[in-house]
Amino acid sequence: MLAADRGLSLPTIEAYRNDLKKFFEFCPDILSTKKSDINNYIEYLRNIKIKQTSLMRNVTSLRQFFLFLHEENIINENPLHDIKIKAKNRPLPKVLSEDEVIQLLEYFEHNIDTRLKAMLHILYGAGLRVSELVTLTTDSIIVDEDQQKFVLLVRGKGNKERIVPLNKIALIAIKDYLKNRNAKNSIYLFPSHSKSGHITRQGFAKLLKEIADFVNIPRDKISPHVIRHAFATHLLARGADILSIQKMLGHKDISTTQIYTHVSNERIKHLVESNKNLKKLNFV
Repeated sequence: MLAADRGLSLPTIEAYRNDLKKFFEFCPDILSTKKSDINNYIEYLRNIKIKQTSLMRNVTSLRQFFLFLHEENIINENPLHDIKIKAKNRPLPKVLSEDEVIQLLEYFEHNIDTRLKAMLHILYGAGLRVSELVTLTTDSIIVDEDQQKFVLLVRGKGNKERIVPLNKIALIAIKDYLKNRNAKNSIYLFPSHSKSGHITRQGFAKLLKEIADFVNIPRDKISPHVIRHAFATHLLARGADILSIQKMLGHKDISTTQIYTHVSNERIKHLVESNKNLKKLNFV
């Protein structure tokens, strides 16, 4: 059901599977599970001090599983029907400054890895999730010759497709890469010899760390998701509206995108508080 009806990715399905296996060990009599069993399990997870985010994901996995059993008439009542866990305030996402992104891109003035250059330009220029980036196909690039526009057709979570604009710099990087691209019979834009047939998320993340080393940016500041955060934050700072950013990121709920307004506000607050001249002028 998760794969066929909801179109969830294999890593997400595997996460559901692992969460459920742990619960089955705690409570083997699944069809007789009661609300008290769920509460006991939640208390157990808290006692072993798992992260709040992991606790929330475990409850989500159980909620979806028992909802499925209830809808299929396998159980009469969903034991998680009225169980709610208050989420802690989400931490602000890590983000790179525009200067740091420029540092990353300037790496290619010293290195002619056209594949990595194209991937980084797409990641920052279109704000993709790393899973969306590595699974791009050669058909993902759509060219409108009449209007001279170039867009990406991106397949996101739940196999939902969206159109994302592709800037000219990214397009040039892609064209340079395609001139020397190997495995021309592969459907993937960035093929490799991995089991999946494309460069892996882990492989790309490792390459990003190597760029960070070269340009003297701390490794712990760099990840594909941090680049995605930078894309959204920099767009917002330059005047893009939140709804447009939501569509480009592929967020289902606008509340997910609104985290970037807090990031921008925090940056402005930091700049103001650190500017002594503004304080002298009584602007703060």
